[in-house]
Amino acid sequence: MSEATVDLAFDGAVAEIRLNRPDKKNSLRPEEMALLDRHLAEIERSAARCLLLHGQGGSFSAGRDIAGADPATDNNEGILKRVINPVVQRLRILPLPTVAAVEGPALGIGFGLAMACDIALVADDALLGSPFRNIGCILDCGGHYAMAERIGPHRAAELIYTGRLISGREAAALGLVNRAVGAADLMAEARRMARQIADGPTMAFKISKRILLANANYARALELEAEGQAEALRTADGVEGFKAFQEKRRPKFLGR
Repeated sequence: MSEATVDLAFDGAVAEIRLNRPDKKNSLRPEEMALLDRHLAEIERSAARCLLLHGQGGSFSAGRDIAGADPATDNNEGILKRVINPVVQRLRILPLPTVAAVEGPALGIGFGLAMACDIALVADDALLGSPFRNIGCILDCGGHYAMAERIGPHRAAELIYTGRLISGREAAALGLVNRAVGAADLMAEARRMARQIADGPTMAFKISKRILLANANYARALELEAEGQAEALRTADGVEGFKAFQEKRRPKFLGR
């Protein structure tokens, strides 16, 4: 990987984005958000079939770099609406599976980016939560939505109002993230999962992601699944998967 503050590399069908300001715990400035946005656009144009997002140097991201920021004069609403939120949203709706590998702090933007991924694997001793009460601010970057959806408004309120940070182990127990593993095993496990996903029927995953993001009621979900199943079975991987099942062999998915 390069020495850019946010870099992108491809390992076969897996794209890896690394947040790379380890001396600042991978805190993010507008230039890092612009880099991240460009990398996401490149991934959309590529043949990648899974994205793995992680940080360098034992941290995922401590959030926005506010060194030199002045809340009295900065256009904080504009920074969120025009610089940060569009990138977080782009990651959330990226039309391929996404995995976050989280160690160390995942706060602020870092928390939002981790929650925007389809799957979050975290180190046992990672730190997640909302410390914003300590500076008189609120959780942002989609954090309220993610917490309320995953752990319920009552637990979200407790973490937001107290500012208590939780370990990766507790985050997994609450259901905020998918799974916690030992820090030494995190990247190997995340890469193994990303490769496994990338070997799958990518177009079917894209359809499932679209249905999951629709947040539809039961009746509408049934309709979307019926439409999506027909769509999936028209793809090359759908044809191959069905044929492999009938022939009692392992399918060879090409992501098309």
